[in-house]
Amino acid sequence: MVQRATGLLDRPVSRRGFLSKMTMGATALSVAPMKFLFRQGSAYSVICTCSGQTCGCGDLCCDGYTDFCCATNGENVCPSGTVPAGWWKADGSGICDTTSGPQPRYYLDCNVSDCGPCGCGSKGICEGDCQDPLNFVCGCGTGDCTHRKSSCTGFRYGQCNQATTCVGPIVCRVVTCTPPWIWDDSCTTTSATDNATRFHNAPCLAQPTALPSGIPVVGDWTGSGKDTAGVFSNGRWHLKRADGGPNIVFTFGNPGDTPVVGDWTGDGVDTCGVVRRSGEWHLRHSNTTGNADKVFYFGNPGDEPFAGDWNGDGVDTPGQHRRSDGRIYLRNSNTQGNADIWFFFGNPGDRPVIGDANGDGRDTVSLFRPSQRRFYIINRLGTNGGGLGAADYFFSYGNSTDTPVMGDYDDDGTDTIGVYRRGAFYLRNSNSAGPHDIFVP
Repeated sequence: MVQRATGLLDRPVSRRGFLSKMTMGATALSVAPMKFLFRQGSAYSVICTCSGQTCGCGDLCCDGYTDFCCATNGENVCPSGTVPAGWWKADGSGICDTTSGPQPRYYLDCNVSDCGPCGCGSKGICEGDCQDPLNFVCGCGTGDCTHRKSSCTGFRYGQCNQATTCVGPIVCRVVTCTPPWIWDDSCTTTSATDNATRFHNAPCLAQPTALPSGIPVVGDWTGSGKDTAGVFSNGRWHLKRADGGPNIVFTFGNPGDTPVVGDWTGDGVDTCGVVRRSGEWHLRHSNTTGNADKVFYFGNPGDEPFAGDWNGDGVDTPGQHRRSDGRIYLRNSNTQGNADIWFFFGNPGDRPVIGDANGDGRDTVSLFRPSQRRFYIINRLGTNGGGLGAADYFFSYGNSTDTPVMGDYDDDGTDTIGVYRRGAFYLRNSNSAGPHDIFVP
């Protein structure tokens, strides 16, 4: 037994080391003698609760906490088949501090959302081993002892998705500087604290992740005064933060929807919206998962939707480019009805570009002409039944296959141009020809 105990631990380099290994071996024998004697592995794996993994007590897999979603799934969001079922905060990490002072870091548990064939226990946790039907198997994250465990812990804080009465084990956890009730509006503000986690980290949390490919959007997602980049991809939004913090990621809309962005309430924050092929607009007042706050029809199937502040009242409202008749249709309220303004727009193939290019507080419709790789900046709206008239100025920028965007990237009150090309943004801080000032992968 002593030979077994000392042979499976560290090599005895000293009398103290030898004695400590004898103690560890004796402890293992007293806890689980048969398992220790007849199974390959260290005494650490016998004593520690490592979810069946042959890991050491000092390995992350055995410390009782669950792995990060970005480490197990490559994305700092709850994976499909799970829901955020509760959250806690940690003070003193320093990672989320701002110029206004120290700020907490938030952790959200992503629990399996379906018990499968198993029933629900008395504490709202699935009975039995119910994660296998959903391919969530208990073990170290990615099967590596240097990762914390995944899909093992049956526990729930319970402040999120309370309508889901029973959940399975925690698959992974999300880490964010955004308060959970803003990150997901199913979460309540009831707080729990675990400062032991304040320095838990992973390389995938060190820097914001690159944006996936998708439909480009630009907006001021946090009210900072600066517009930043984002994409809409198959119903999921990925938005860059102006402060360089973790990307804002959430689901709103369906694959096939066209994304629109605007300040729908006049509070200085741009939020998401989608337009269905039928011309049905769904607008949300926060950049979070949830139901639409406003739903209405505007435009026809096949129109190219966008939004802007056409009358300078601080609220963005709908616009449509009708390719079939070459017209722009604008409405001054987020309600169903006829256009308040309509006019003829550019040439066939031109793309509308929306922004306030002269800083007067009103958005206008400029255009990008792919055939010429040229932007035409127009600082007024057309009159009903008329046309836009001559551009105030024009210049070359981008390629013919680029998607044009426009926003205030440096908080100077003026919107300037940019393009989205093969998954990256090339943004410029002036409406003129020249190299890009900002690159966003």
